[in-house]
Amino acid sequence: MSDDALAARLLTIFVEELGEQVQQLNEHLLALERAPADPESLGGVFRVMHTLKGAARAAGVLEVEGICHLLETDLARARDAKAALGGATIALLFETADALSDAQERLAAGTPLADGPIQVVLEHARARGASTSAPRRPAPAARAATVMEPPSRPAPVTEPASLAAVPSAPPDQVRDELVRVGLHHVDAISNAAGEVTSLAAVLGERADDLAAVRLLVRAQRERPEHRDDGTLATLDREITRLLRRAGEDARTLGSVSGRLSGTARRLRQRSLRELTETLPRVVRDVAHDVGKLARIVITGEEVEADRVVVEALREPLLHLVRNAVDHGLETANERRAAGKPEQGTIGVAVTLRGDRLRIAVSDDGRGLDLAALRRALEQRGRAVPGDQAALQRAIFEDGLTTRERATTLSGRGVGLGIVRVSVERVGGTVDLTSAAGTGTTFILEVPLSIATLRALTIVVDGALFAIPSAFVARVDRIDARRIARVDGRAMLTSTGAPTPVTTLAALLGPPFAEPGVDEMLQIVTVEVGGRRLALVVDELRDERELVLRPLEHAGADATALTVGTALLGDGEVVLVLGVAVLMGDTARHVTLAAPAADRFDPSSRRILVVDDSITSRTLEQSVLSAAGYEVVTAVDGMEGWRMIERGGVALVVSDVEMPHLDGIELCMRIRASARTATLPVILVTSLDQPEQRARGLDAGADAYVTKSGFDQDVLLETVRQLLGVPRGVAS
Repeated sequence: MSDDALAARLLTIFVEELGEQVQQLNEHLLALERAPADPESLGGVFRVMHTLKGAARAAGVLEVEGICHLLETDLARARDAKAALGGATIALLFETADALSDAQERLAAGTPLADGPIQVVLEHARARGASTSAPRRPAPAARAATVMEPPSRPAPVTEPASLAAVPSAPPDQVRDELVRVGLHHVDAISNAAGEVTSLAAVLGERADDLAAVRLLVRAQRERPEHRDDGTLATLDREITRLLRRAGEDARTLGSVSGRLSGTARRLRQRSLRELTETLPRVVRDVAHDVGKLARIVITGEEVEADRVVVEALREPLLHLVRNAVDHGLETANERRAAGKPEQGTIGVAVTLRGDRLRIAVSDDGRGLDLAALRRALEQRGRAVPGDQAALQRAIFEDGLTTRERATTLSGRGVGLGIVRVSVERVGGTVDLTSAAGTGTTFILEVPLSIATLRALTIVVDGALFAIPSAFVARVDRIDARRIARVDGRAMLTSTGAPTPVTTLAALLGPPFAEPGVDEMLQIVTVEVGGRRLALVVDELRDERELVLRPLEHAGADATALTVGTALLGDGEVVLVLGVAVLMGDTARHVTLAAPAADRFDPSSRRILVVDDSITSRTLEQSVLSAAGYEVVTAVDGMEGWRMIERGGVALVVSDVEMPHLDGIELCMRIRASARTATLPVILVTSLDQPEQRARGLDAGADAYVTKSGFDQDVLLETVRQLLGVPRGVAS
């Protein structure tokens, strides 16, 4: 190896070691800030400086060697004297850790260190000589000049549960033997594992084909004219031999593919500690900058996940933790006035739920500012949800922030949309819960691996798609007449709480065509964060394990809706859908039309309006008459039932609250009669609570329209869905 090649190799190794050592330095410094006289923490900082000094000398990085040498001298003096480090010295050490981290990035990018922070820190250290005084860590120029610190109070404390007891590793600790493998090689192994898995499936299908041929041969041998045919007997034996060999080969290849896939999966695994190890320092710095007292408690970071998932979570997790300190926690004075401990707590809890990873980022602060969120939505001309849970979720809209001015901390003016987008990109979901005065918890759920997943395969307009099984709540084949309408929106009511229904083709958009109206609908109900959506598809295939591949060169629209592709055993390509993205666009929906057959007397277009209010009755009658329908009226449910019994009514529009026989009882009576059981019924009422709607739909109503938001277009569209366009009237 040439001298230049050796130098480059040493520098590459040093850059990686520098990152590991800086992380150890931050851990020791956080402990030292809590206990400046702690010999173990002081020794840990000294060992990092000593190790980096030697490594930097070998790699020829003089700036790092110089700063480590100067600080090592001061640290050795404090260690030998068993003296506590001063706050200024600890501040300089934190400044050094930041400068070393910057140096690592610059070295990795081939950028000179001369004009970087490492040079500034080196000059500070040289200027102070052997003294213990040092300038405070300078605030970046972009920070607001109004940052305040609590007077006469200790520095903010971070106490990570998972880091508090981390022992200092001896310098001569024996490491496992490692081989460095480029990420592109790992990806190549993963792709090869996927191809072998597909080949194993193909081989299994070929064995099935052979078995089918053998059945045909045996069927021919059973025919009287072929019973003594030796050729068929020989062919039968040969096919049996090939079938046995093919079966054995399929099982062997399946075993090999399983081991290869497992190895590839393990190569892709990374510990969540890679994400959480930097968070204590982040909390400490943000709290210091905004003048708050904060600590962080981390649990479950030993969990491992696919490296792509880990990297996708890095920015969202960092963003949420910054947000929790900057937005979520109150100042020490505010917390004391509220009867809380002056020091706020940020929690990061990592847990496993089957094959999904759950990360909860919580704070015990003031809770989400719903008033500010409403103002932010109104200022941007966006609809303000009436439901509190929906309003809280609006915080994830792109570019939405409740801050009047962007700052260099936490959100930086971009809001939490970046969190949602990053998580959904790997097939995950994000949700939150918040209570005023108690705090906020953000919940991220992502797959452990995006290399493989179980998914339900479906067909839409001839194209094959897959929905990750983790999001599938149920699969149904439902009579189209069981689809109800609530304020013009198709709802599925036979599976518990009313669930919005749409076609998957409508959500996917062009060029996918809507399915034709059919008696029976194939429906997949998906669920994300407690919200459900029923999707009508053309065909349900099966559930299977898929090996995912990235979707490349497909454009932003396609990659936004999918998390990847997979190759099936027969060579067919399937697109794996991002369910969270589909759920976020449920405003784009299709209103399903019920089949007209056997729903009413086709010779009649007469609509019966039943309402005890003359005003409402007249309004509905005039709207329907103007649209070309023949309309008759009744003043209460009993009169309405008598008119229905006489026949000739194609559809009923009824109020709910009426004397003698209310709309619910009228609907039940209609459904109980064999002669009128299929008569379409629309309930129109001012009672718009969910439980009241559910009562009407349970009684068998086909649609529900609320008077509080009465829209004649909604009423007419609902009638058209159930009854069709009247003769002579344009659609």
